[in-house]
Amino acid sequence: MAVLIDYIWQSTFCLFFFFGVYWVFLRNEKVFVFTRAYILITPILALLFPLVKIPVSFYKPDISLENSQLFRALSLEQVPDEVAGFYGLPEVTVQSTKLPMLMELKDYFIIFYLIVFTFLASKVFWQVIQLRLLKEKGWYQTIYKLKEKYFLIPTFGLAPIFSYFNELYWDETQELSNEEKDQIIKHEIEHIRQGHSWDIMYYQILSVLFWFNPAIHLMRAALVDVHEYLADENVLKQTTNKENYPKLIVKIAFKGMDLPIGNYFIRSTTLKRILMMKNSKKPNRFKMTMILPLTLMLLALVSMKTKVGLTDFLISNTQKIELIKDQLTASQDSLEVAIKVKKIKNPVHYELIGALEGDKLTAQLGELIYEFSDISSDEEYIKVRSLINTLRGNSRIVKNYGPVKTYDQVAIKPSPKNGEDEWHKTLADALAEIMPEKEKELGLASSIELEYIITSEGKIKNPIVRKSIGGGVDEKIIKMLVDEQSASWTPGEHGGEKVDVVHHLNLKLSYPSKMAENRDSYDFFPEVIEVPINNTRNRIINDDTIFDVVEKAPNPPGGMEGWNEYLKSNLKYPEAAKENGIEGTVFVVFVVNKTGFIEDPEILKGVSPEIDAEALRVVKASPNWEPGKQRGQDMNVRMRLPIRFKNGSINPTANSTEEIPTVVRNNNEPYDKVDTPPSPQGKMEGWNQYLAENLKYPNTAKENKTEGTVYLTFIVKKDGTVENPEILRGIGAGCDEEALRVVRNSPKWNPGKQGGQAVDVRMRLPIRFNLSKASGETGEVTPTEAFNRHVTKSIKYPTEARRSGETGTVLVQLDFDSKGKIESSKIVKGISKEIDEEVDRVVNTSAPSWKVSGNGDQFKAVLPITFRLGGVSSGESKPSAGMKNEIVVVGYGSTSKSSKVIDEYKEQQFNTYADKFSTPLESSVKAKPMVVVDGTIKEFGELNDIKPSEIKNMEVVKKPSSEDLSKYGEGAKNGIIFVQLGKK
Repeated sequence: MAVLIDYIWQSTFCLFFFFGVYWVFLRNEKVFVFTRAYILITPILALLFPLVKIPVSFYKPDISLENSQLFRALSLEQVPDEVAGFYGLPEVTVQSTKLPMLMELKDYFIIFYLIVFTFLASKVFWQVIQLRLLKEKGWYQTIYKLKEKYFLIPTFGLAPIFSYFNELYWDETQELSNEEKDQIIKHEIEHIRQGHSWDIMYYQILSVLFWFNPAIHLMRAALVDVHEYLADENVLKQTTNKENYPKLIVKIAFKGMDLPIGNYFIRSTTLKRILMMKNSKKPNRFKMTMILPLTLMLLALVSMKTKVGLTDFLISNTQKIELIKDQLTASQDSLEVAIKVKKIKNPVHYELIGALEGDKLTAQLGELIYEFSDISSDEEYIKVRSLINTLRGNSRIVKNYGPVKTYDQVAIKPSPKNGEDEWHKTLADALAEIMPEKEKELGLASSIELEYIITSEGKIKNPIVRKSIGGGVDEKIIKMLVDEQSASWTPGEHGGEKVDVVHHLNLKLSYPSKMAENRDSYDFFPEVIEVPINNTRNRIINDDTIFDVVEKAPNPPGGMEGWNEYLKSNLKYPEAAKENGIEGTVFVVFVVNKTGFIEDPEILKGVSPEIDAEALRVVKASPNWEPGKQRGQDMNVRMRLPIRFKNGSINPTANSTEEIPTVVRNNNEPYDKVDTPPSPQGKMEGWNQYLAENLKYPNTAKENKTEGTVYLTFIVKKDGTVENPEILRGIGAGCDEEALRVVRNSPKWNPGKQGGQAVDVRMRLPIRFNLSKASGETGEVTPTEAFNRHVTKSIKYPTEARRSGETGTVLVQLDFDSKGKIESSKIVKGISKEIDEEVDRVVNTSAPSWKVSGNGDQFKAVLPITFRLGGVSSGESKPSAGMKNEIVVVGYGSTSKSSKVIDEYKEQQFNTYADKFSTPLESSVKAKPMVVVDGTIKEFGELNDIKPSEIKNMEVVKKPSSEDLSKYGEGAKNGIIFVQLGKK
């Protein structure tokens, strides 16, 4: 629907433009044949121009509605069913975001269009019938004029004089002299001879099909005028008494029925025709020559599309709807609001949180729009805002700015003319002033991050929201940025020229006292739910960005065979290396830019200075490559290629050493390129499965948080065995050694073949070490959906434990067999007798099996089950505070403020214990706050000894004041927990 409306708008704009050109340049010019052709051709051009796409690399104005609010609003109506969901209490249903309506808005538009279309088409059909009746009535008196090749048909006064194709309808009731009759007949014969009826039918069809386009009707009226001017012009050429002809036009008036499908001697253009006859000016050739450049200008405006627009998100990464469903389903246990999810294309902002309107709140996060409704209280509103924080990672986008430079890429940075400090202070003051009172009262202020372009003229354009502060504030700040009264900037410079630069603005606003009051609700949901999407963040790229991986890699002229031929023809073996018997493989890294030119060649792994220099020389002199592509766009791509120098093929009997071959392979050397490359057992899927089952993440790498890609080279022999693995580029911390170990121990490959024969082939493969996937090592067990469902449905919060305010985490050690069946369970850390017995009752050998990945006969795991009162949601297997596979049981009855703090401490104890097992579990506690009990500084661990019933009051201060820091020292900088005890 949105695309159709955009097309209609653009085609209408084009036709109005063409009509404007006619009105200004052709309307009063006596170039009727040219004008007729112009009016006939321009509707086709107006319909075609919006369909033509001419990609250009520069930025230009665009009349398209793609970036308008109307277009985006209509686009939301076209949400794919498979990525939409509606979540509400008491149950969750995945369905379309569209309400079950008989008809949608577009259906009403189509029906209205068809009604008008049918009416107009019926009207034309009725006119044709009338014409046929008129023809049949006078057919017996019809005369065929052989010389002029037309039928003369009488109308008996039922219609005025007109022509229709080769038929001239004559009104004999008109009292006309022979001279007048002759002039009128000559006029109508010109209509017949020049085929004006075809023009009328052509525009009649356009008027019916595109009745909604007013420019069509204006052009049609202009065409009628031009037809009459053409006929009058030819009659005047054949008439001796030119003064009588205009009088004849005035004399005759309309009579009888008027059929628009014909050419009438008299229309409402009488005065125009007379004025045109009296116009004796010569045609203005300058006006005619302006038609072509204006048409080309319109084509450029409408059809030229910037390859990647300022609002084009080149890459998007959005979670599957099933994972989002799990998150929102879990939130329903503690948040009684309805949630609707939609997916949109090419959003303007990275994210945008709207203002609370009644009981509704809308938040656009990446490509997803969340619509919350039935928000009944301030506490629920705060919890919804907390949930929004956890949903941010579900959809990330990367924005491409094309040739616009980033802030780090320019030598002279753009800056406000009134200074950075004053600029930020002005905006910060404005932010504090426009912040809604409700957000201030609830302490919901956080930060806003904007992204915009500082132009080479020092103006701000295209501001968008990177991180939304909500409350409807974002749009107001953006309006301030683009306001003409806002501060002007000194533009950035690159290469001595002023250039456009992408800039960011980050403003923070907080109300510590209010935030502390509502901290429990604001922190109700964890900052991150589940695993983030490959650590993807909202980011920007431009024409200078270099990709390591693209959809279509760069290719040398003639492919790799052409590249090898180029090396053989141009590479020379250095004399010094030849004399010293130095040989080996040089690995060169270089960038193939968007034009295919090779830039920045460097040695990744060298052999000797002479050989390295020769390899660089040949690469630099290489002809242009075919550039790499990402989503159809040419990109800068970094390439890594080997060049092998082998001295063993020199002919010892040669009298001269000048023709020593270069980069050649002797009979004992493996091939670098063959007809059929080697492949692992089970293809690449089997290789990936082998790595998943056998690759172990080194402890040193995990401790140092080392991750990256290890590049290896190895030889696949004729029999499929793997030999001589070497590191091309490593990342250290034990990862290189682990990659070598796995490759050495890999099963046989399917050997490569050259000319149908198995041969030795050198392979190069990357092995990725990713901390976010480190849990996929050998020996991991993970709970199945059946197990999680069994626990969450069966386990209860003991009544006595709830009344006593008992909270915390039970750690259950589970032993599994090779199939994931629970062989034994043991509580290694409990809370109370009642809670421990409830856990024993549910989690035992009769519970459903777990999923096992890897080889082994026995496995161990620790299952945390957290009991909370009025705390975070009880989602299935949803880690609410960083504990792997945690299951949360929420009870109601006690709201002790100490429970959350004590839980955090117990979670830290759990993580320490869990380190003994193969399953890695990360700690959720980072820097410990200071604990002050009744005015005395205590150890953080002593909180665990305080019973909730003993606490009279508790206050958590995240950012202590300078007075508190002076009183309690540096240890208080991580926050202070003030505890006041009551009677024991």
